[in-house]
Amino acid sequence: MANNPSADEKPEAQPRVIRDRGEIGDFLAGLVESATREIVIFAPQLDETLFNTARFSRALASFAARHRHNLARIVVEDTEQAIRDNDRLVGLCRRLSDFIHMHRVADEHLGIREMFAVVDHSGYLLQQDIAKPDCIAASRDPRQAVQLARRFNELWDLI
Repeated sequence: MANNPSADEKPEAQPRVIRDRGEIGDFLAGLVESATREIVIFAPQLDETLFNTARFSRALASFAARHRHNLARIVVEDTEQAIRDNDRLVGLCRRLSDFIHMHRVADEHLGIREMFAVVDHSGYLLQQDIAKPDCIAASRDPRQAVQLARRFNELWDLI
């Protein structure tokens, strides 16, 4: 008899490399649209072409409104840039402050060159060097997503 996963278990999606900025933005927004419990984002700078779009903002607002225990946490290095270039996201943080938290990274972690977003310990987007466009993305890869979420929690706990 074949070893079949149960109906509740979805197979892991193979991580893929995305280089096109528009495709990266679409994947990120889709990831947030699929979130059911938790979103964590670390970004030295919040790229407004990814985080200040109407689709991303709608997805994040919808996520926050869906359930009172939903939580999005964002850690950035350059808070001045985040506020200046991401008015939609900053507005959501202010209006939905019980559900969307944004903080500056602790001084000992300044200079990290990667950006990542993790949703529900399952899907993720990882840009290993913010100076390069390449991102690794998977809509369902719990093993890597959990590792990134743990890394985020280490950054968050030092704030």
